[in-house]
Amino acid sequence: MKFSDFFLPKIARSDPEKRKEAVREEVNVELLKQVVQKDGDAQVRQEAQKRIEEIESHRAA
Repeated sequence: MKFSDFFLPKIARSDPEKRKEAVREEVNVELLKQVVQKDGDAQVRQEAQKRIEEIESHRAA
């Protein structure tokens, strides 16, 4: 972990595992969409897409 990570939200940290953890907890669909478009790690992007689908399915129910 980089020192600067201490000043960033989990979703913006350098460690992909921390970003995936943050994505699993996130409820802001717009932020998750940005992660899907911009994150450099494919697993983080997949986790964000999965979380979007989960949130949207709960809204539809």
